[in-house]
Amino acid sequence: MDQNPTVAEAQAADSAVEEELLIEEISIDGMCGVY
Repeated sequence: MDQNPTVAEAQAADSAVEEELLIEEISIDGMCGVY
């Protein structure tokens, strides 16, 4: 498990970035829908 800590960190970072992008897209869609 500890042989490739960088891989685990990279996967965690990718998932965090994807979640942020999804949240941004949803918030942008919500703002566009209001206006």
